[in-house]
This record gives sequence, structure tokens and C-alpha cells, in this order.
Amino acid sequence: MTQQTTYQDMHDAYLLQVKHKSDKLMNYFLFSFFTAGLGLAVFYDTWLVAIGIGGLSLVAYYATKWLLPDSDAYQYIVSLVFGIFMAQYIYQMHGLFEMHFIAFIGSAILITYQNWKLQIPLAALVIVHHATFGYLQYLGYDKVYFTQLDYMTLQTFIIHGFLATIVFFICGLWAWQMKKQTEVQIEQTYEMGRFQEEQAQRNALLQSNEELRKSNKELDRFVYSVSHDLRAPLSSMLGVVGLCEMGEMDPFIEKNVSLLKSSIKKLDGFIIDILDYSRNSRLEVDTQEVHFADLLTDVCNNLKFMCTEDQRKVEVRTKIENGVAFHSDRSRLSIILNNLISNSIRYQNPQEADPFVEVSVAITASSADIRITDNGIGIESKNHEKVFNMFYRVSTQSVGSGLGLYIVKETVEKLNGVIKLESEPGKGTVFNIHLPNLAS
Repeated sequence: MTQQTTYQDMHDAYLLQVKHKSDKLMNYFLFSFFTAGLGLAVFYDTWLVAIGIGGLSLVAYYATKWLLPDSDAYQYIVSLVFGIFMAQYIYQMHGLFEMHFIAFIGSAILITYQNWKLQIPLAALVIVHHATFGYLQYLGYDKVYFTQLDYMTLQTFIIHGFLATIVFFICGLWAWQMKKQTEVQIEQTYEMGRFQEEQAQRNALLQSNEELRKSNKELDRFVYSVSHDLRAPLSSMLGVVGLCEMGEMDPFIEKNVSLLKSSIKKLDGFIIDILDYSRNSRLEVDTQEVHFADLLTDVCNNLKFMCTEDQRKVEVRTKIENGVAFHSDRSRLSIILNNLISNSIRYQNPQEADPFVEVSVAITASSADIRITDNGIGIESKNHEKVFNMFYRVSTQSVGSGLGLYIVKETVEKLNGVIKLESEPGKGTVFNIHLPNLAS
């Protein structure tokens, strides 16, 4: 079963198959009845009736089927034809009572169409034929045959009609039950196919997820390996630069060594940003209890030697209000705070006498609100949305990789939080972060 296959498609396809098979069966019986009529004509010399009535019945059936190919009208015609053959045989055999069973044979054959309504034309014709021809015979018409009995009372006729009606009713009931059972089987087949298809999709998804997890692990190992292989020589280069700075150097060499040191740090920072982005995008959230006082102490210790020689030391103030435990991903929070505080230090305002960055944290049972305020150079309002874009830099004088704030926004969203920016040139910047408490 394909994904596009519907229950109605299966239902229609099966009924069409039933229709074709029943049509073939009707062909066999119709020609058999016509041939039987010709056989009776040999013994009773009723060729005109056998050829005329039987032939016209076949013509009526096949003409209807040919003229109305998209209609089921021919099925009702074949129901009438079975009744006509019954009447033909009764006439050919001068009222032989057993010929009435031809109608019951036709009624049983019609069950294959699984349409109880097809019993109605045959039953109606049998009743009209019996009533009309029986009445005419008992009026004295010699050439109209209904029964070989010398007499038939009204009571006998009613009982005969009642029993015939029961036969038609039972055949109609069987047809109706067969159709209902068929519909149940189709529905079960459809549901089984749909279940198998969904199971196959789930298996394919599980396999895809497994391949994705494997790919992520391999990518993590690759990123770690590359970063380690890149950072190791950079650390060695910084060590060499440090040794050079300890000795006497020509001013020209000293200047270039300083530039080399700055470039090494910039490249190292870029590698760290790529690592942070890679880990944040693929690793699941590691929920644990977070103590902001300890976290901010670690972040500040990592950044205390960040200022260059031409920059003043920036005071980092912290204010933590908490009365409940806060749970989140400590590593990701460290990335957020490290990037935002380092930006405040990096973009301090040279016009301010006392540069600072203040981190305030308010914790409740449901969330934590982090506010990072500085009195740095600020950001123009037209750039507020752009600063969160990957590799966006406000100007050519901007330092860093252009990934910092992008990583911050991605990390905040990974923690199901939101971040907002308030800033004006010359008046500093404020980042407001709202994070849910992930305590289970």
C-alpha cells in the first residue's frame, strides 16, 4: 500500500474486481440458459420462443452494458433476464412446476454482485408472471402455461409466492452480508497496510536518527580533533611569543610580535566560538542545579586578563537574588555570560571615567531573569536585530569572529528562553534574558 492509497481507493478497486468476476459468471449462465432453451425447443418444437425470447433477452442485456458502460443498469437487466428465462422454460415445458426453480438459481447467482437490490427486479417479475399467467390459465387460455396441475387454489398460490419471496429475501440478505464482510475485510487490510507502512516509516526514521546520531558523534570527534590540533600549535606559538617578550627586542620586532600575539588570540577565540556553536547545535540540554555566584566567579576569572594594553580594566559587578534552586545547562549559561560580559569589556566607552558591566540575576520557582548592563559605546537601533546574525559585524573596526551574539541567541533558544536588547550609542547596552527553570 502506497502512502497515497486511501480506504476509498481500496474499496472501489475491490468492488470493481468483484464486478468483473461476476460479469464473467453472468456470461456463462446467460449463454447456458439460452442454449438450454434451444435444447428444449428440440423436444417441444418451441423454436420461436427459444430464439425470439431468449435472443431478445441477451440483446437487451448486452446492449445495456454496451450503451451504459459506466452504469450498473445492466445488472438489473440481467436480474430481469433470469426471470424471463424462467417464464420461457415454463412455457416451453407446458407449465412444468420444477421450472420455477430457474428463478431461484438466478437469484443465487446474483449474490456474487453483493448487491441485495438486484433481487427486486427478479422477485417482481416472478410475482407478476405467476399472478398474470396463473389467472389467464385458469380463465381457459390453452396456450398460456403456468402449472401442469388441474387446479391451484388461492391459498396454494399465496403459500407458493410467500416461499418464493423468502428465497429472494435470503439471497438478498446473503448479498448484503457478503458486502458488509467485504467492507470489514477491506478496512482491516487497509489498516494493516497503513500500520505496516507507518511501521516501515518509523523504522526508517529510527535508522535515520541512528545514522544522524552516529554522524553527530563523528562530527563531534572531528570538531574536537580539529580544534585540538589547531589550538595546540596556537598555544605553542603564544608560549614562544611570551618568551620573546621577556627579552630585549628591537622596536620594529616588538611591534610585529605584538601584532602576532593579537592575531593568535583572535584565531584562538574564533576556534572557541566554532566549538561553542557546534556543541550547542547538536548536544542535548544537560539539566543540573546552577549556582550563579560560582558560575559568575568562574567567568570573571577567565576574563580578568582580557583587556589589552590600551584598554582600562572594566569593573564587573554582580547582584544575585535567589531563594530557590535553579536548574538549567551550566555549560550553556557559561557560554552566554562569557560572550556578553566579554563584549562589554571589549567595547568599553573611552569617554567614561569608570567603565563597568553589571550582571543581575533574579530567580523564581519558574524562571531566571538575567540582566547585563554596561556603560560601553552602545549600538545604534538600526543594528539591534542584525547583531544576532551569523558573522555580522557593526563596522570594520569591530573585533571578534562575528559569531558571539549569534551563539548567544542560539544558546538561549536552546534553553527555551528569550533575549532582548536595549542600547543607544554612547549610553551603553542592556541585555535582558528570560530563562525557564528546568527543574523536573
